[in-house]
Amino acid sequence: MSIRFERQEKIAHYLDPRADFQEAAIPCEIRWDPLTGRSGRIAHVAGGPLQAPDIALLVERSQQFCPFCPDKLLTVTPRFPAEIAPEGRLQQGEAVIFPNLAPYDEHSAVAVIARTHYVPIGSFTRTMLKDALHVCLAYLQRVQRLPRTTYPLVFWNYFPASGGTQIHPHFQVFATDTPGNTMQEELSASLRYYNETGRAYWADLLDEEERLGERFIARGAHSAWLTSFVSQSILADTLILFPGQRTLFDFSEAALDEFCQGLEQALQCLGSQGVYSFNLAFFSGAAGREDTWLHARLSPRVYMTPRIWGADASALQHLYQEHFMIQTPETAAQALRQGIKL
Repeated sequence: MSIRFERQEKIAHYLDPRADFQEAAIPCEIRWDPLTGRSGRIAHVAGGPLQAPDIALLVERSQQFCPFCPDKLLTVTPRFPAEIAPEGRLQQGEAVIFPNLAPYDEHSAVAVIARTHYVPIGSFTRTMLKDALHVCLAYLQRVQRLPRTTYPLVFWNYFPASGGTQIHPHFQVFATDTPGNTMQEELSASLRYYNETGRAYWADLLDEEERLGERFIARGAHSAWLTSFVSQSILADTLILFPGQRTLFDFSEAALDEFCQGLEQALQCLGSQGVYSFNLAFFSGAAGREDTWLHARLSPRVYMTPRIWGADASALQHLYQEHFMIQTPETAAQALRQGIKL
């Protein structure tokens, strides 16, 4: 068993009204994820800049009732029980973490990243990101001793196109024994690969991607950055691997610092391309398992048709669970190589 990047090219034909109904041949492609076997499609390939919605009024109105702004945060957000945090909330720099009023699991928290209500995608600093992740990790370390906290999860819905319900930037954090379908699928496939080959899938993936160079972006001392062969975003996901790191519970300080450096650069690069929203999620391995690596996925989100707030996830993704891309991961990697320097 080895890493295989399988793809199938197809051609659609129609008589094009934009060219006096001459026959047009339109390429599309189907790909299969080398770990899980899940399929994805590349079609409707985008050309030209993204169309951003007008957000000025949205930002202004949302600030009036924002619970995460400094004038409201300490009075409207909950506090942790004493057995988790006697101080009620954890803080570092501008970052503050507190229990989630609408929890995802038994141990669920929200970490506000900055005091500023709206931070443009290209304006997040390394220090700002690092402080926010520090309070997330501090909370996770405190709940680690409690039952049913096998998998520590941190994710970020930035701006409404990502599913974010507040403009004010914040992380969602929880620890659980049920990590979700995608993570469970990855864990099962990683173990199967390890049992069949005696090697970690993630190590083989990194070696092969670096050899090919098509989707490889950058590699530092503690992390490696590449685009995902089958992405969940229509604009291609960035996959960040942490060699030798297993879970967020043992995320090293050096890896955290390098990740925040790379994330600052990646967000600046995406912002320069017209991206204005994204999801970020950490996929934590299982402690003691040699087959898994801690990794993260940065997934750009946009409105397909900003004039009518058309979402970028249709029935194809939501109901058929079929990934759909309008930008190739290879094109995305080429642009990100210019911006991420570790």
